[in-house]
Amino acid sequence: MTELAGFAYGEDLDSVSRRSLGYRLLAPSRLEPWCEEVEALARRLQAAPYSDHWPPTDLFCSVLLSDGRRVVALARYGLADQTPSQRRGGLELIGAVVPANLEVGAALSLYRWLGQRREGIDDLHQLGGPFFLEDVLAAIVPPSPHTDPLPVLPVRLWHEGALLFAASTPAEPDHRLRLLEGATGASWQWLPLVGVDFPLQTYAQRGPLIAWTPHLAGVAIKLDSKSSESPAVRPARAKERRGRFVAVASTMLLLALLAANLWSTLALHRSLTSPPSRPIESASSLPVKPPTPNDEAGRDRFVAALHDLLSERGEHHGDADKNRLLTRYEQLVRTHKDLRVRDDRETDRLTVAIVDLLAERSPRHIEDEVRKALSDKGFSDRLIRAACDHVREQFEGEPKQRAGYP
Repeated sequence: MTELAGFAYGEDLDSVSRRSLGYRLLAPSRLEPWCEEVEALARRLQAAPYSDHWPPTDLFCSVLLSDGRRVVALARYGLADQTPSQRRGGLELIGAVVPANLEVGAALSLYRWLGQRREGIDDLHQLGGPFFLEDVLAAIVPPSPHTDPLPVLPVRLWHEGALLFAASTPAEPDHRLRLLEGATGASWQWLPLVGVDFPLQTYAQRGPLIAWTPHLAGVAIKLDSKSSESPAVRPARAKERRGRFVAVASTMLLLALLAANLWSTLALHRSLTSPPSRPIESASSLPVKPPTPNDEAGRDRFVAALHDLLSERGEHHGDADKNRLLTRYEQLVRTHKDLRVRDDRETDRLTVAIVDLLAERSPRHIEDEVRKALSDKGFSDRLIRAACDHVREQFEGEPKQRAGYP
């Protein structure tokens, strides 16, 4: 028999006046080594922004604790507290601490049993104590397969093995539990709605993680800039993520299009500013015409405008990258001599090198990098293929949309 340890987090009420005493871990009555970590998890889930227009909802939650054991819980969002103003934003977390190797199917059956148990008990203090997994599985009829289509693709990917989805409705995370069908091993994790300050990277280091955030006020965008790492470690980790994480922001689409057309643009510029060649002479016999002042001024303005565009789009490179970019520029102009700019304008040389670097980020190259980032992280092949298809379609379709195509 597999013994499970029950717990309950929720609003503590005065036994006589029923006045709210705040939210805390109400069960078990005896302090266990994992209680502090479970209560911290519940408080972080409660901090997620939850729209006043959304009704209360129950969502599945299962993550790994620092000691290797697993939490399986029902998270009830959008509750009103017992203060005079009945504020929204209350949360209950009803669950159990179980072995880490619990399979997805058993965890979902336990989740549904926890919901039935909560409906039959009013006092959260009574939801602690031990019970047995075998009894739970015998009491719950396995649900029928879900017929929802494959969910929307993640808005953020981390190389540590975390996917972040934006929920357009409060119950969407539970409607997309098919994402767990391909979960292998004992380290899978699923988080319901989380906020900006949730330490996703901490949990991602314990195993593959699928997390959800409300699609509200840019929460999904802000989450990408948050990290639970210490200030001393954060810069190095951020640099590593930039090197391995290749899901480029939407503004990079314009830069990729610009890089792909740079060669033809420069060729057109030269053809408009130089006289036509004589057809009676071969190209090899024509004398090399030195550039005129107008040619140099036009090219300087073009490269300066290109540099300003890169800066506006956030393509900045620090001093540590400068030597690498200058070396790249020298290698480039050996084979593309017409791309050479004035030697006394270091900014122009850096600009040409950056554009050459961006030109390598083709949809196929980015798709390959996304596949590498998600492989061997516990995600199913089906989800990886869908993510790669989404990246390819986005990068191939966006330039047409910008150009005015339907």
